[in-house]
Amino acid sequence: MHPSVILIGTGIACIIAVACTGCIGNTPGSLFPLPTGTPVQVGHLVVNEEQNGATVQVNPGTVITVKLAENPTTGYRWNLTTSSGLLVTHDTYVPTDTKEKLVGSGGTHIWDIAADERGSQQIQAVYKRPWEPATGNETTFSLVIVVV
Repeated sequence: MHPSVILIGTGIACIIAVACTGCIGNTPGSLFPLPTGTPVQVGHLVVNEEQNGATVQVNPGTVITVKLAENPTTGYRWNLTTSSGLLVTHDTYVPTDTKEKLVGSGGTHIWDIAADERGSQQIQAVYKRPWEPATGNETTFSLVIVVV
Protein backbone atom coordinates (compact mmCIF):
# COMPACT_ATOMS: atom_id res chain seq x y z
CA MET A 1 0.00 0.00 0.00
CA HIS A 2 1.26 3.45 -0.87
CA PRO A 3 2.43 5.57 2.16
CA SER A 4 0.11 8.46 1.24
CA VAL A 5 -2.92 6.14 1.43
CA ILE A 6 -1.85 4.99 4.90
CA LEU A 7 -1.32 8.61 5.98
CA ILE A 8 -4.76 9.67 4.68
CA GLY A 9 -6.43 6.65 6.31
CA THR A 10 -4.76 7.40 9.64
CA GLY A 11 -5.84 11.04 9.42
CA ILE A 12 -9.45 10.08 8.76
CA ALA A 13 -9.39 7.61 11.66
CA CYS A 14 -8.08 10.36 13.97
CA ILE A 15 -10.81 12.79 12.88
CA ILE A 16 -13.50 10.16 13.50
CA ALA A 17 -12.04 9.34 16.93
CA VAL A 18 -12.01 13.01 17.98
CA ALA A 19 -15.56 13.54 16.69
CA CYS A 20 -16.87 10.48 18.53
CA THR A 21 -15.44 11.54 21.89
CA GLY A 22 -18.03 14.33 21.94
CA CYS A 23 -20.81 11.78 21.45
CA ILE A 24 -20.54 10.06 24.82
CA GLY A 25 -21.10 11.12 28.39
CA ASN A 26 -23.03 14.06 29.77
CA THR A 27 -22.77 17.35 27.98
CA PRO A 28 -23.63 20.75 29.41
CA GLY A 29 -27.29 21.46 28.89
CA SER A 30 -28.30 17.80 28.92
CA LEU A 31 -30.48 16.17 31.54
CA PHE A 32 -28.56 13.77 33.73
CA PRO A 33 -29.09 12.15 37.10
CA LEU A 34 -27.30 14.13 39.78
CA PRO A 35 -26.99 12.59 43.24
CA THR A 36 -27.72 14.90 46.14
CA GLY A 37 -24.67 16.88 47.22
CA THR A 38 -22.65 16.23 44.05
CA PRO A 39 -20.78 19.34 42.80
CA VAL A 40 -20.70 19.73 39.02
CA GLN A 41 -18.74 22.29 36.98
CA VAL A 42 -20.65 23.22 33.79
CA GLY A 43 -21.37 26.18 31.51
CA HIS A 44 -25.11 25.56 31.12
CA LEU A 45 -27.02 23.21 33.33
CA VAL A 46 -30.50 21.79 32.71
CA VAL A 47 -32.24 20.23 35.71
CA ASN A 48 -35.61 18.66 36.43
CA GLU A 49 -37.33 16.77 39.26
CA GLU A 50 -34.53 14.16 39.26
CA GLN A 51 -32.08 16.74 40.62
CA ASN A 52 -34.36 17.78 43.49
CA GLY A 53 -32.22 18.37 46.59
CA ALA A 54 -28.91 18.39 44.70
CA THR A 55 -25.98 20.78 45.07
CA VAL A 56 -24.22 21.98 41.94
CA GLN A 57 -21.11 24.07 41.43
CA VAL A 58 -21.05 26.60 38.58
CA ASN A 59 -19.10 29.60 37.34
CA PRO A 60 -20.50 33.13 37.47
CA GLY A 61 -22.72 33.77 34.46
CA THR A 62 -23.73 30.13 34.10
CA VAL A 63 -27.34 29.64 33.08
CA ILE A 64 -29.34 27.03 34.98
CA THR A 65 -32.48 25.88 33.16
CA VAL A 66 -35.09 24.39 35.49
CA LYS A 67 -37.81 22.25 33.87
CA LEU A 68 -40.66 21.06 36.10
CA ALA A 69 -43.87 19.26 35.11
CA GLU A 70 -46.89 21.46 35.72
CA ASN A 71 -50.63 21.30 35.11
CA PRO A 72 -52.08 24.81 35.49
CA THR A 73 -55.46 23.72 34.10
CA THR A 74 -56.05 22.07 37.50
CA GLY A 75 -54.97 25.22 39.34
CA TYR A 76 -51.63 23.77 40.45
CA ARG A 77 -48.60 25.91 39.66
CA TRP A 78 -44.99 26.11 40.72
CA ASN A 79 -44.14 29.09 42.91
CA LEU A 80 -40.38 29.43 42.29
CA THR A 81 -38.12 31.66 44.36
CA THR A 82 -34.37 32.27 44.17
CA SER A 83 -31.79 33.82 46.45
CA SER A 84 -30.54 37.31 45.60
CA GLY A 85 -27.43 36.05 43.75
CA LEU A 86 -29.54 34.36 41.06
CA LEU A 87 -31.46 36.17 38.31
CA VAL A 88 -34.49 34.67 36.54
CA THR A 89 -34.00 35.67 32.89
CA HIS A 90 -36.80 33.63 31.30
CA ASP A 91 -40.04 32.14 32.69
CA THR A 92 -42.44 30.22 30.46
CA TYR A 93 -44.93 27.36 30.37
CA VAL A 94 -44.95 24.88 27.45
CA PRO A 95 -48.06 22.70 27.13
CA THR A 96 -47.55 19.05 26.18
CA ASP A 97 -50.52 19.05 23.81
CA THR A 98 -50.27 22.11 21.57
CA LYS A 99 -52.82 20.98 18.95
CA GLU A 100 -55.88 19.86 20.89
CA LYS A 101 -55.55 22.19 23.92
CA LEU A 102 -57.21 19.55 26.04
CA VAL A 103 -58.51 20.68 29.41
CA GLY A 104 -56.58 18.86 32.10
CA SER A 105 -53.50 18.20 29.98
CA GLY A 106 -50.24 19.32 31.53
CA GLY A 107 -46.93 20.57 30.31
CA THR A 108 -43.59 21.88 31.53
CA HIS A 109 -42.73 25.11 33.32
CA ILE A 110 -39.29 26.34 32.27
CA TRP A 111 -37.10 28.96 33.94
CA ASP A 112 -33.66 30.18 32.84
CA ILE A 113 -31.71 31.43 35.84
CA ALA A 114 -28.33 33.19 35.64
CA ALA A 115 -25.76 32.78 38.39
CA ASP A 116 -24.98 36.45 39.13
CA GLU A 117 -23.11 36.42 42.45
CA ARG A 118 -20.48 34.14 43.96
CA GLY A 119 -21.37 32.07 47.00
CA SER A 120 -24.07 29.63 47.99
CA GLN A 121 -27.39 30.37 46.25
CA GLN A 122 -30.72 28.56 46.32
CA ILE A 123 -33.60 27.77 44.02
CA GLN A 124 -36.78 26.69 45.79
CA ALA A 125 -40.24 25.92 44.42
CA VAL A 126 -43.57 24.79 45.85
CA TYR A 127 -46.26 23.14 43.70
CA LYS A 128 -49.71 24.17 44.92
CA ARG A 129 -52.86 26.05 44.15
CA PRO A 130 -52.13 29.70 45.03
CA TRP A 131 -55.51 30.28 46.71
CA GLU A 132 -55.20 27.30 49.06
CA PRO A 133 -53.36 27.57 52.37
CA ALA A 134 -50.08 25.66 52.69
CA THR A 135 -50.43 22.33 54.49
CA GLY A 136 -46.80 21.23 54.55
CA ASN A 137 -47.61 18.27 52.29
CA GLU A 138 -47.02 20.13 49.01
CA THR A 139 -44.56 18.88 46.41
CA THR A 140 -41.35 20.90 46.60
CA PHE A 141 -38.19 21.34 44.56
CA SER A 142 -34.88 22.71 45.81
CA LEU A 143 -31.43 23.12 44.37
CA VAL A 144 -28.31 24.60 45.97
CA ILE A 145 -26.11 26.49 43.50
CA VAL A 146 -22.52 27.15 44.60
CA VAL A 147 -21.12 29.92 42.39
CA VAL A 148 -17.31 29.77 42.45
